Amino acid sequence: MTQRGRHRAPGRHARPKNHNVPLRSAIVASAAVLLTGGITAANSYEQAPPYIDVAALVIESTVSYDIKDHSLTSSVVTEPVEIGFETSVTEDATIAAGTDIVKQAGETGLAEITYQVKLLDGNEVSRVEVSRVVNSEPITEFVIRGTGDPTDIAVALATAEGKTGTKSGNKEYAKLWINQEHGWGEKQFSCLETLWFRESNWNHKATNPVTGAYGIPQSLPGRKMASIADDWKTNPATQIKWGAQYIEKRYDTPCEALDFFYDRNWY
Repeated sequence: MTQRGRHRAPGRHARPKNHNVPLRSAIVASAAVLLTGGITAANSYEQAPPYIDVAALVIESTVSYDIKDHSLTSSVVTEPVEIGFETSVTEDATIAAGTDIVKQAGETGLAEITYQVKLLDGNEVSRVEVSRVVNSEPITEFVIRGTGDPTDIAVALATAEGKTGTKSGNKEYAKLWINQEHGWGEKQFSCLETLWFRESNWNHKATNPVTGAYGIPQSLPGRKMASIADDWKTNPATQIKWGAQYIEKRYDTPCEALDFFYDRNWY
């Protein structure tokens, strides 16, 4: 049977069947605004599920979000904050793999940051940075990262040189250098260790206040070490190379240089 008439489409102004939606949206917005006092945005209709039990929502807003039962406070606080430093890493195939040499240590900076803080019932619910004063900038850390073969003597020497500057680092480099370049073994290194301990305590900045002798081998004058390199004042490796060369030319071995030192208190 043919059905007479037409189905009439809903009018432009037809209301949704669920009449709870507008009321639900208003309640959610009111609850959120009452809770935060404008701290956080109220939930919108689009953000919420399409259908919510209005009665349950009203109860929740009454129990938990009634502003009369809560204390909302606001304050401005200024706190010192550390600023982390960045690390710059450069790979070097002349340094043994697995070795990191810090050429410049990083340092954290310091700032004073002012915040606008809001608390609900004594609990912080919002913190917004208002201003920042940097008292000291962080210093970037520079690291040399080895990728070379640790069994290669050239790589081992370069690695040891990178660790000089401390007494232990200076000794380690000297031990490798005299063995590789002069063929002196453990016994000769033991004599050299004692000799330069007596002279400078392996301090590459040691200066004799009377004679002006300088560095690990106590070169007199110190500028003699410039025959190896111009960085003789600051580079322990340059001083060690010059000192070993001086001993070989004058005494042949470190043990003979040490014997002479015991007799004269100099070498």
